[in-house]
Amino acid sequence: MPGSSSFQAEVAGRFGVLPNFFCTAQSAPGLIEELWGFARAAYLDCPLPSLFKERLFVHLSRFCAVRYCIVRHVGFLIGNGWPAGDAAAPVESIDNVIALLSRPLPDADELKAVLERLSRRDRSLPFPGPRTQTEADLFDALTVIFLEPAKSGPARETVRTSTGDRTFEILVAYLAFIRAAHYWTETHPELEYEPDMLGLMDERRDLRAVLLDPADAESVSYRQEMRKVLDELQRTQVALRTSEERLRILVGELQHRTRNLLGVVGSLVDSSLSSNSNPTAFRVAFRERLNALSRAQDLLSRLSEGERVAFDDLIRTELAALGAADGNTLVTVKGPTKVKLRSRMVQTLALAIHELGTNALKYGALKQSGTLAVTWRVDRSEEPPRLHVEWRESGISVPSPDSAAFHMGNGRKLIERALPYQLGARTSLKFRPDSVCCTISIPLEGATAEEVEEKRE
Repeated sequence: MPGSSSFQAEVAGRFGVLPNFFCTAQSAPGLIEELWGFARAAYLDCPLPSLFKERLFVHLSRFCAVRYCIVRHVGFLIGNGWPAGDAAAPVESIDNVIALLSRPLPDADELKAVLERLSRRDRSLPFPGPRTQTEADLFDALTVIFLEPAKSGPARETVRTSTGDRTFEILVAYLAFIRAAHYWTETHPELEYEPDMLGLMDERRDLRAVLLDPADAESVSYRQEMRKVLDELQRTQVALRTSEERLRILVGELQHRTRNLLGVVGSLVDSSLSSNSNPTAFRVAFRERLNALSRAQDLLSRLSEGERVAFDDLIRTELAALGAADGNTLVTVKGPTKVKLRSRMVQTLALAIHELGTNALKYGALKQSGTLAVTWRVDRSEEPPRLHVEWRESGISVPSPDSAAFHMGNGRKLIERALPYQLGARTSLKFRPDSVCCTISIPLEGATAEEVEEKRE
């Protein structure tokens, strides 16, 4: 035997017997003592109930083709030695051990039910006792982790949820020791059963039958059922995480849009008050601007995830609100379809179009029966590409430079100041005696001047 008599005495003193397991590796002095240190830390001294540890060791040893571990640990469990090295631990009857080893393994549906029950368990409850439903469920979930560690994500999460983070890590360390013990016995086939267990198996043939039967270790169908459940749960988890991520993005987008919307509404109040001292005029102007904003929000709200508002939809929506929809022979709307706008562009651009349209309706082409041509194109020679929009009213009589129509009040500020600052646009607004022309060039991608300012802050 390797090692000193003091080492053997220490092992026997913990177990009540000296297992042949700790009498191996004779050609590597000191090695088995290192394995003993692992056994003490992960198995004997870990803060799990002793009877639970021994019952779990016996249950998992069903899946080891070499039967030394299951024979020896059944011995500990029934009192031939001490369960988990605990002389004060209760022991099991042979009939209880046979029942434990004869418990049917769960099929796919039963395994899903196991994980569902565990996921609902209150982790503050006491550790499950022997022969309870929760103990059986925990054994089944830990079996999944033990046999299929690479695919056991759903089972790991369930066990962690039902036991708590600290207990979960202790359980995993314990599984690692059981795995090491199985591997050691499989690579040391010279290990012999101890005399106490040989004598017992001669007396109890029913116990001998279950101990030496490797059917569970060689079962292909059980592992196939297990993998089927794990694959299904993995797909469900991926779908759930994807849905949660989408929801997080949507909530963030909603919060961002709400902040923007409140800022825009506040700006509308200020601008409407500054240009309309009369309460009635203020109410009319403010309501019309809110309606334009509402139409923009309606376009945004109808989008599916990842979609964007198209410029042609935005311009046709605003012209329709002015009574200048397709079919009006004095109005021309022409440009490529489905030019996508960033969401933050839509509100400000809708308000700019509303101001141009309102001015045309009160003073310009839509008032004087002139012609209105709205055209746009995408210039990809720049980086980022830019959307060029031209609003041209012709065949009209433009008011004098000192009139309200000429200055356009809030609309002119929005076009010449807000669009460049908020959207990085280049704008031009020109009045001639018989025409009005507004051009707006907006980057379709990249940072705006406002975004640059935000980063500086």
